[in-house]
Amino acid sequence: MGVMSCSRTACDNIMCDTYVDGVGYVCNDCQNEFKEYLSKEGINATTEGEIRRALEKFMETRKDDYTLGNEMNVNEFFKSYTRD
Repeated sequence: MGVMSCSRTACDNIMCDTYVDGVGYVCNDCQNEFKEYLSKEGINATTEGEIRRALEKFMETRKDDYTLGNEMNVNEFFKSYTRD
């Protein structure tokens, strides 16, 4: 049995149980983040084709792009990178 590494960019999870043809392996962490991605992007995928297309696009993003860090607005973001 080989290692089933998650196919998502910058994800190092191995031993994934979910394999989507044409997409690859998707770990549980990335499945949960995909749900966040759909919500935050306002994507209401209701068919297999819509879900697949959204998943293909999502898998090209880096791990934790949609769950990393605290919630903030744009002003707070720039303030955190501005010297006083």
